[in-house]
Amino acid sequence: MLKLDLKNKKILTVLDEDPRAPLSKIASRVGLSKQVVDYRIKTLLKKGVIKGFNIHCNLSRLGYSTFGCYLRLRGLTEEKEKQIIDFLVQHPFTKWVVICEGKWDLAFALAAKNILDFNHKFEEITDMIGDHIEIYDTNIIYTLQNFSLDLLGTKKYAYYKERPVRQEFSTGEDIIKIDETDIKILQHLQINSRASLVEIANKINTSADTIRYRLRNLVARKIITDFNTRINIEALGYNWYQLIIDLRRFQEADEKKFMTRIKQIPNIHYIVRCMGKWDFEIHLLARSIAELRHTLIKIRDLLSEFIISYDIMIMFKKYKSTSLPRGVAQELIKKARG
Repeated sequence: MLKLDLKNKKILTVLDEDPRAPLSKIASRVGLSKQVVDYRIKTLLKKGVIKGFNIHCNLSRLGYSTFGCYLRLRGLTEEKEKQIIDFLVQHPFTKWVVICEGKWDLAFALAAKNILDFNHKFEEITDMIGDHIEIYDTNIIYTLQNFSLDLLGTKKYAYYKERPVRQEFSTGEDIIKIDETDIKILQHLQINSRASLVEIANKINTSADTIRYRLRNLVARKIITDFNTRINIEALGYNWYQLIIDLRRFQEADEKKFMTRIKQIPNIHYIVRCMGKWDFEIHLLARSIAELRHTLIKIRDLLSEFIISYDIMIMFKKYKSTSLPRGVAQELIKKARG
């Protein structure tokens, strides 16, 4: 665990709120010079406290949905496990890949146009893994909502700022068409959302004014719904847990009450609404077993009238995280070219 001084905590807080904030804005908020802020950000990147800067690309607006996949594995050697992870990380349509412990050993998400497309991609993966799969489950992910970390300890809960709700399921209606230039902008921002307009323009051979206009348009059309600073929670001393929750059936008013109560839970990382064997996934952070225990008690107190059952998993390591998989970008470019 790395100890951060107050200045670094302030820098991370500003970057978490606005990853594209210019050095001058960060310097003003933190009380340092631009040169020192730039040096500190580069140091935080070098030490792995910041993993990078990216965007959330709303694939549902482009005709794609997200499907969660959970596997319990058996008979694995260390080498075979690495082969499976490498295969999933390199797969052109996976959005994230995680190794975990509990009910499931491996979790990943796939981007697909529809159920049939998902089934084809999922079978391709399960064929590769073969007899090492003991059981599996899949679900449709409807929405996902992140929460920002209160590094300065100024809020009531450790996670305090609600980020935009991300739509992850496409109904096939109101799909937006974008051209190759837009797709390339999205690809570059997915790699580094702090890249300047000039940097992006030089890479795709256009002008900074064009990039500015198109970027504003992508945000206005809700294709880009959020800019993210990827903070390394492990480096800050947190462990990551996931609750898989099965709920009683309830009416719309009950669902609003349920969501209001969820947001009172400390250390929320993000909330996933899904359809399948379970209804919600609540991702939590905790620095210790005692802290986790306190959070679980809070969950039972607040949500007992809604929950039928839940399972808890330890999420060990995320090997991949992207909102614009390579295969999706290639299909969109092919479609744009006609």
